[in-house]
Amino acid sequence: AFGATVVVKDLEFGDNETFVLVGAGDENYDEGKILITSPLAQGLVGKKIGEKVEIDVPAGTMKFKVLEIRYEE
Repeated sequence: AFGATVVVKDLEFGDNETFVLVGAGDENYDEGKILITSPLAQGLVGKKIGEKVEIDVPAGTMKFKVLEIRYEE
């Protein structure tokens, strides 16, 4: 959900990535801050820790396993 930090494992490359779901004007892709309305964020919304997800993005299909979901105070 909005403001959540989601840590995922990229199942294709094996590395971990951290995304923060933010609103318009706060996005910064170099810092992993992605728009809540983006295809990537929408694919992560509602997922649970341990769940595997495939997300269709313009560059192809991304495959992740959700490792952690946290909300900053």
